[in-house]
Amino acid sequence: MTTGSRARYLIFALSVRKLTDALIEFVEEGRRSPDLNSRLRKVLASIEGTPGKTTSVKALRQRGSFGTYEGVLTLDDMESTDRKALATTLHSVITAKTEQEQKRSALQAIELFDILESRALYRYNHPAPRVRSVTA
Repeated sequence: MTTGSRARYLIFALSVRKLTDALIEFVEEGRRSPDLNSRLRKVLASIEGTPGKTTSVKALRQRGSFGTYEGVLTLDDMESTDRKALATTLHSVITAKTEQEQKRSALQAIELFDILESRALYRYNHPAPRVRSVTA
């Protein structure tokens, strides 16, 4: 694994931490970051993808670190039930009718983001060995 790839895992973990911090601020203080919904939609786009359609490089870049190869791999490390739960939870944070429902969903998202951040940091601290091909 290259140094650049390792750094992208660290950047991904930091992005997840920033989202977690924004959700904690919302739950504890009732302050909602103005860009929180758009940031959560980027995560949803990475989790849900576009079924039956190809994804352009431009679309991946717009997702920030969630659109990088390392971000996608880290998301894929999560159990499919956790990914589905995260998607459902994020939808609820964005669209729930009451603030109480949004906060309840935000708490669930914080727990799932913790799993995601831990996995990204694990990949950063335990890089996969480089595979070298030998030709005869």
